[in-house]
Amino acid sequence: MGNANPFAAAAILSLLIWAQGPMATPAVAQTPAPEDLFAFSAGARFVAKPDDADYADMAYSPYALIDETAFTDTRAEGGKAAVYVLELPEQTEIDSLAFDTGGMSNPEKSVKAVSVEISDTSMNEGFETILDTELQMDRDDQRFALPEKAVGRWIRLTFDSNYGAENYGMSGFHGYGRHLTDTANIDNVSGTYDGASGWGTVHLKQEGTRVVGCFDYRSGLIGAGVEGRMLKGEMIEHEDDGAVALHSLALFAFAPGNQSLFVLSRADDSNPEYGYDSFWSAEKVSDDIGDCPAIPGWRGKAASSQLGNELESTGRSRLDGVNFDFNSDVIEPASYPLLDQVAELLRDHEDWKIALEGHTDNIGSDEFNKDLSARRAAAVEAYLVSQGVTAGRLSSQGFGFDRPVASNDTQGGRALNRRVEIVKS
Repeated sequence: MGNANPFAAAAILSLLIWAQGPMATPAVAQTPAPEDLFAFSAGARFVAKPDDADYADMAYSPYALIDETAFTDTRAEGGKAAVYVLELPEQTEIDSLAFDTGGMSNPEKSVKAVSVEISDTSMNEGFETILDTELQMDRDDQRFALPEKAVGRWIRLTFDSNYGAENYGMSGFHGYGRHLTDTANIDNVSGTYDGASGWGTVHLKQEGTRVVGCFDYRSGLIGAGVEGRMLKGEMIEHEDDGAVALHSLALFAFAPGNQSLFVLSRADDSNPEYGYDSFWSAEKVSDDIGDCPAIPGWRGKAASSQLGNELESTGRSRLDGVNFDFNSDVIEPASYPLLDQVAELLRDHEDWKIALEGHTDNIGSDEFNKDLSARRAAAVEAYLVSQGVTAGRLSSQGFGFDRPVASNDTQGGRALNRRVEIVKS
C-alpha cells in the first residue's frame, strides 16, 4: 500500500509554507457529523427481506430504508409480519435508533407497530429485542434512546401493523453508536464477478487505493477509490459507437470477505432529490481479473491508463483514492502508489498543463473548507512535483463546497463531494 516518502513530505511542507505564510491558520475546524451506522454508505447491507420486496425496484427497494434520503420508501405486503435483516460491517454498539415515515404518497402506509432485534451470532440466530414500539404516521426522525447499549452485527427489523393501507411503508431506518472493530477493509477485490439483473460480467483490478474495471452492460467502465469501508467513484456506460451514454456517481460496498459486491448509483441527469436511481450486485467467481479492452494498460498500470483516457477524452477526472487525514491536508501514505502513477502519466505527456482542484463537503464553515480544499489540492501538486513533474505545468485551487456533485444532506453524498479532480488544458 506504499510507505511514507520523505522527499515528498519535504516538498509538500516547503510548498505549503510558501503558499500560506507563517501565520496562515484555518478559521473554524470541521466537527464530524454523527455517523448513521445503518446507512449503505457506512457499509451496511441487507441479507434478508420480505419475499415481495425487490432490491432492484428503486421505487420501493429495501435499500430505501438505508439510502439516507426521505424521498423513497420501502414497501411490503401488509396483514402479516414483514421482516428485514441488516448486516453491519463491524461488531457495533448501538445506543439509539431513528425511523422515518414521512414523505410517502399514502401516509396510511406508515408502519405503526415495529420491533428491532440485534444478534452478535449470525443472521439467523441469537437475536434479542432492543426496541418494541409504535411509530407515528407521516413523521420523520422518530428517535428512541435505548435503555442499555446493544452490541451485535445483525439487526432484525419487523413491521407488524400500519395505519390502514394495503402495504407497509417506511422511508428511513437509522442507528447510532460506534463500531467496536475495524476489520472491514477493502483489499484484494481484484477478480471477475458475475453480475445480476443485466449487469453482466464485471472485472475489477485494485491498485492500492484505486479500483478500476469494466462490465458488460453497455460496455461500462468503473473508476473508484477506497474510503474507509466503501469504494466511491464513477460508472460510465457507452453507446455502440463508443460515445458516453450515461455517467453515474456510485458507492460500492463489499460483504465480509470481499466476495459479494453491492452498488448504489445515481446518473448525472437523475432527479436531484433522489440519492440513487440504480442498484447493482455481483458475486465473485474468480481471482483472475480477465480483460478490459477499453483500458489498454489493464495488465500493467490500469489506474493511470484509465485516467489518461479520461483526460484525453473529457479533459477532467476524479482522483478517487487520494485520501487525507480528517481536517488535514496530509495525504495518507496508502494514496502514494496512485499518485506515483499519476506522476508517471504526466511525465509521459509533457505538453499537458494540469490544474488540481480540491473540493469538500459542507461540514464546517465556508472559510475553513475553502482553505482546506486549497491546501489539499496544493499537497497533491507538491507530491507530483516531488515525483519529477515540472512545477510550471501545474497549478492548484480550492473550491470548498461550492461545487457539490451530490447532496450534502447525506453522508454518502458528502463522501462523493470530498474529492480532488485533475483537469487538463
